[in-house]
Amino acid sequence: RNCSYVFILCVFSESRGQVTVTQTPELISTSSGQTVTINCKTGSPVLDAGTSIPRMAWYQQKHEEAPKLLIYYANTRNSGTPSRFTGSGSSTDFTLTISGVQAGDAGDYYCQCEHGGAWSLSGSTGHDRAPILTVLPPSTVEVSSKNTATLMCLANKGYPFDWKLSWKVDGNSKYSETSRGLLQKDGLYSWSSSLSLTADEWKKAGSVVCEAHQGCQAPVTQMLRGGDCSE
Repeated sequence: RNCSYVFILCVFSESRGQVTVTQTPELISTSSGQTVTINCKTGSPVLDAGTSIPRMAWYQQKHEEAPKLLIYYANTRNSGTPSRFTGSGSSTDFTLTISGVQAGDAGDYYCQCEHGGAWSLSGSTGHDRAPILTVLPPSTVEVSSKNTATLMCLANKGYPFDWKLSWKVDGNSKYSETSRGLLQKDGLYSWSSSLSLTADEWKKAGSVVCEAHQGCQAPVTQMLRGGDCSE
């Protein structure tokens, strides 16, 4: 019989002024095909003031990967979430049920709620926070000898984990991937993204902008003048 081990981690410390989230059990060992139930209890109701919809979400995180949204609004599956994952509950008591556990379901599971503008996650708690951006120019050697220009955008101390970085050259969007959010010791995240241009594009550029954006939060930008190089 194939076995799957689903690990539930909940290292939680209460933060004054924010809702308390308690997740149980801390560890589950189960066999493939069985049903697993994970409970999440909040210290106060987490209902949207306007719609009374529960502001509760469930995430799955596998080793060295960014957390993946499974369920939002307590019971709504995210696109791509298998039907074996079901969310339920209201007010202060919520449940994630995995019916017919598969080996690939092994990982860490977190519940997250929004209360008064603050997001509380079992394992970490924090307000939405825009990252600090730093844009690094290409080196003079690269531009002169390789005829290329590689720029790097570093984003630090942001929250939550799903901020994305994008680029614009003279107002025109340029595609580039964003690294997965890396969790730091202070509970905040960092990201990076690189942009490759030809030396000619770089020299002619009036401005190159890196922008960080997430959900409904106001974007953050950092600009670099075209043609500037590091030694």
